[in-house]
Amino acid sequence: MPNAHVKKDNYCQMPIKNDGFLFEFLASSKYDDLVFTKSKEENFFLQVIDKKKIKLIKADKITKPTNVKIVQDAIKSFIDANNFEILHENINSSKNHLKKKSNYQKDIFYFDDYKSDKKIEIEIGFGSGRHILHLAKKFPDKEFIGIEIHKPSIEQLLKQCQLQNIKNIFVVDFDARILLQMLSSNSIDTIYIHFPVPWDKKPHRRVISKEFLNESIRVLKKNGKLELRSDSEKYFEYSRDLFLSLQKCEIVIRKNNNIEISSKYEDRWKKMEKNIYDIILINKEFSKEKEKIVPEKFEKEINFSNIYSNFSNKIIREDDFFVHFENIYKIDKNSGVIKISFGSYDKSEHRYLIIINDQLNYLPNKFAFTKQNILSDKIIKEYLHETSKKGIYG
Repeated sequence: MPNAHVKKDNYCQMPIKNDGFLFEFLASSKYDDLVFTKSKEENFFLQVIDKKKIKLIKADKITKPTNVKIVQDAIKSFIDANNFEILHENINSSKNHLKKKSNYQKDIFYFDDYKSDKKIEIEIGFGSGRHILHLAKKFPDKEFIGIEIHKPSIEQLLKQCQLQNIKNIFVVDFDARILLQMLSSNSIDTIYIHFPVPWDKKPHRRVISKEFLNESIRVLKKNGKLELRSDSEKYFEYSRDLFLSLQKCEIVIRKNNNIEISSKYEDRWKKMEKNIYDIILINKEFSKEKEKIVPEKFEKEINFSNIYSNFSNKIIREDDFFVHFENIYKIDKNSGVIKISFGSYDKSEHRYLIIINDQLNYLPNKFAFTKQNILSDKIIKEYLHETSKKGIYG
């Protein structure tokens, strides 16, 4: 990602407006600084790390925009606004990044109970996008949702959608396991998972799990399919056993089956005579609609000064979810930012909680309303209220 090393110097007084960006406030911790940055498209943090005689400026990992061009322009604008002397930078990349946020890219909440009169297919981890582009062009009467967290892959697919004028692809930058929980029951025709990261040394990180399969069955229409394709024999065996552990299922297993379109990695593996495994799960159930849950309103008083004084790096663990208060940043005496992670153990959310004038706002500003996330949100708010009064968690 773009970054710059500048000569260490003091910041100008914020807020600062420059070249289409508003640098609204500075939040400081003992480890780094966060600069709240607003553009026409997105709000995010720039992260500034002091290193002896220099400052390293880059996009914060949690909030960074998918569009690299926005990050490049924001860093350049921030440096210019503060008259920092650049010692080294890689923000003037000649790559043809997207100029603005693409209409093809959708927020996760776009799909909350999403319904369509067209058939919907999902590809999880689309990589270069070769497979989903092929399907979208072959079946223009279907809708395709591409889910990916690798930012360069997302940019590449978005650019191809624009260049080829493909209208039936939606792109989502989010954890697929959480997105599935947002979708309506019996709404999806096919889910493709081609060559997921095998995580042979960390199998708990695999996208395929008992919970994921149950959620997939819920969102799939009756006779809808989940198609897993992998070059990893361990992943194949692990997934096969999970599929067979389901109470009721129909599965098809194939080995070294050629499909119409393959990735460059699959082409390479075939030249190496590596085995390719397919498992196709055919859903035979009609599922009831998912339960609608929303977070509780928070109307209790909070005192940031007390929270700051009593803050500690703390993890609260429950049976199927956790909350981790990781770091705290001070804007002024009465306002600041808390870095947190929370939710299910195998698919956690990472957020900042901005506290200004007793108002709480997450950044990124929304999270999926899963059971674990709602319970986590309740604990977070209770922590803030109690720490404001007595600091019992500190």
